Amino acid sequence: MRRQWELALRRDGFVASDRTLLCSEHFRSEDFDRTGHNVRLKDGVVPNIFNFPAHLQRVSAKSTSTSRRAEDILPMDLSQDVPQHDVGATGERNLRRKRQATDHLYALPACPKAIKAKLEEASARVRKLQREKSNALRREKRSKMNMQALLEELKEKNLINEELKDNLECYSDLQVHLLSRQGIEYTKAQRDFALTLHLHGPKAYHYLRDTLHIHLPHPSSLQRYSS
Repeated sequence: MRRQWELALRRDGFVASDRTLLCSEHFRSEDFDRTGHNVRLKDGVVPNIFNFPAHLQRVSAKSTSTSRRAEDILPMDLSQDVPQHDVGATGERNLRRKRQATDHLYALPACPKAIKAKLEEASARVRKLQREKSNALRREKRSKMNMQALLEELKEKNLINEELKDNLECYSDLQVHLLSRQGIEYTKAQRDFALTLHLHGPKAYHYLRDTLHIHLPHPSSLQRYSS
């Protein structure tokens, strides 16, 4: 069995040792036994998913009887397990995934230009993902910056009780982004909201003002309003 694996790899002069490892992507999904607690290879399985160069996909004229017996069970053109005319839309997708699986993403090409191209491609992917993440965070922040969402957050953090939340529901149409504009005179609704929150939920008031940096009126201004 070890000899069959060595022949399947088709590496010149390669001899497997007790510490030799092989990536699981060189096996088909049906080669694994997943019925037990641990995933294992089935008995008699030989790795057969490789992306060999063309000269290794042809049968050598000279071969020993041992290699012939081993190669009898190995497909020579391993990149085409399914005839092209028998492949439908689903089959083509599966075949494409199988071919992609043979290209180890952690393996670097030998050509420096190819390495540079691969690095630039990976860098472009990283930049794209960073932009998408930044946009997602901004969308999330915008979705949370409405009064209804703030009240829900305060309730989840036990900064206000259900009764106070119900009393503040009448201010749910307040534009939170307007509260962050310093130097703008507060409307009556904004002053009433801040007064109610400061009086009945001071922890929630300080959480919005000091932690979320929502520009609520200062406590001294609230005292002036109440007087």
